[in-house]
Amino acid sequence: MTRSGYRSSGACPVPSSLVQVLICDDEPAIRLLYRSAFEVEGAEVSTACDGDEAIEMAQRGRPDLIVLDIRMPRRDGLSTLAELRSCCPDSQVMLVSAEASLDHFSTGRDLGAVACFDKMDFLGRIPSLVSERLAG
Repeated sequence: MTRSGYRSSGACPVPSSLVQVLICDDEPAIRLLYRSAFEVEGAEVSTACDGDEAIEMAQRGRPDLIVLDIRMPRRDGLSTLAELRSCCPDSQVMLVSAEASLDHFSTGRDLGAVACFDKMDFLGRIPSLVSERLAG
């Protein structure tokens, strides 16, 4: 899919209403939970288990939305966010965490996150995030 929201099928582009989402979390149960919720809303979802994998996948797929856990082994979400903003400036990145402080969220916003959520509160936001993305 191109960044304009069209799938290329030769001479004529075909409109695509799928929102491309990348979920990055080190907890398999959270990845599955978020994936299921986004797919119910009609999104196309990819998942990554750490920051390095998320950067690689984002560079290849250029997702519309990236859901990024702050606390992960190997490469944390804040250092991942900085690189994602550089390689995928059109992707909206949302930070989630079960243990983050206001300082973490403030730093995340300074680094380019469009929103920051408590990990479990985020689940209820997924329907509106997808519908907002489709609308606009």
